[in-house]
Amino acid sequence: MDVIFSHAAPSEDDDRGGEGLPAHIHSVLVPVHADQAFEGFTDYLHLWWPLGVYSHFGSGSHISFSQGQMIEESEDGDQHLWGEIIDFEMSQRIVINFSLGMESAPSTRLEFTFAEAGTGTEVGLRHEGWARGSAGKAQYERYERWGEVIEYYARFMGAQL
Repeated sequence: MDVIFSHAAPSEDDDRGGEGLPAHIHSVLVPVHADQAFEGFTDYLHLWWPLGVYSHFGSGSHISFSQGQMIEESEDGDQHLWGEIIDFEMSQRIVINFSLGMESAPSTRLEFTFAEAGTGTEVGLRHEGWARGSAGKAQYERYERWGEVIEYYARFMGAQL
């Protein structure tokens, strides 16, 4: 409430932080139709996702979309929720409230789209919805490497990068 007075310094939580930061946007072209691109993305996530680099449990774990969630399971059977699916349109779009590695902050919005493009499919990624304050800045920085992740998928699907 102190911030309504002009002489009050804003607290870290009142700092705009993640607000105003742009979305992370990436896309790749894969040489298959949208239904195949979608299937490769969703059903074979565990084969292309770089779990040795980006995961909660590390190499040897298994990631999947299951029961409206994106979940990683360790070799010991422990599970870690990465996000909750909020929109799922077969062969077109997946939207996730995403929190991997930033569970102490509000979830972000992660969207994947699949659009026919000539003889292939353009797969788009848009990650946005950063928290306020330093948590938003931390989210933005943590998720800066989406381009690398989506390229793993593109190579798995046969794209020449």
